[in-house]
Amino acid sequence: MAINEWWTSRPAERYWMETIRRHDFGDGIRAPFRNKNGAAAPYWELVNHVQDGDVVLHWTTERDGHPSQFAGWSKVDGVPYDVENLVYNDNSATTGREALLRDYTQFNTTVTIDDLNSRLSSVQAVDTALQASVAGLVYFPFAFFENGTLRPKQGGYLTKFPAALFDALPELLAAKLNDDGSGADTDEHTETSATTRSDRRQAREAGYISDPKVRRAIEMQAVTQAIQHYSSLGYLYKDVGSSKPFDLLLVGTGDLPIERHVEVKGSTGPAASVELTHGEVDHARTFQPTDLFVVSGITWHRSGDDVVTTSGTAMVIDGWAPADTDLKPIRFRHAVPAPLLRPIG
Repeated sequence: MAINEWWTSRPAERYWMETIRRHDFGDGIRAPFRNKNGAAAPYWELVNHVQDGDVVLHWTTERDGHPSQFAGWSKVDGVPYDVENLVYNDNSATTGREALLRDYTQFNTTVTIDDLNSRLSSVQAVDTALQASVAGLVYFPFAFFENGTLRPKQGGYLTKFPAALFDALPELLAAKLNDDGSGADTDEHTETSATTRSDRRQAREAGYISDPKVRRAIEMQAVTQAIQHYSSLGYLYKDVGSSKPFDLLLVGTGDLPIERHVEVKGSTGPAASVELTHGEVDHARTFQPTDLFVVSGITWHRSGDDVVTTSGTAMVIDGWAPADTDLKPIRFRHAVPAPLLRPIG
């Protein structure tokens, strides 16, 4: 079923709503191509229709004693792309689509499900007016019931958030674009090069998180678990990840190797594959023993300005030397042959 892109002729309609149960909102929006029955879902397909600079408002369902509410908003960073190793709600890997997000901002004033229901008539009026002006599906974020209540659309992972809803929900105005969507995104964000986005997409196979603060917290969780493991074996350690092509320098005594190197990788997903630099591969092939220590399934949540992580599942390859058959090239450096260059103009 083709998506009804009613908003393409309305420049102000640059808003979406993500309904999410997970803690990792704000880094990207993602959905499988098909459900378990093999059918396409329109509210998943919408991920493929966001544009660079669009705003995604994040609605979190009830958890941890907090009511369902708007938590914050982010901006789409780049264009959607296909993912081979997508982890969705059931934590199983599948194929799907994804778009990166940036600039996650928490709302200063929360809007809960009770707040929405107290303004049901105003919210429903936006839906009624939109339905009257659009032929076909509008992907409105809320469903209305005969008992006089509303709730987010069942199964509506990503929905279209009409700009008129800001009038009904002024607490959300902080998420509204300054130019009302009629022009290009004009904020001061500078991380927009194709190379940077390519780096982030490639690393997603290992559960990559675009928010640098979250990413660092996940990396440190994996390093912490590696330190605990090797310390229990009797090694002394030094964290050298900022200056060496590996993460931990281990010093052993007794029957342990006098020196051991460890490459550490952390992931929120299953980590069926990990991103490696050329230097990491070369070092593992030239120095032994080098281990690959992988921690998958790390979970995280924000607590104020802090990012809190919980332990994942640790696995190790002892004496790791990556073989060519286990490596997949994802980028090439091309030396441009000067004799073949032809001046233009």
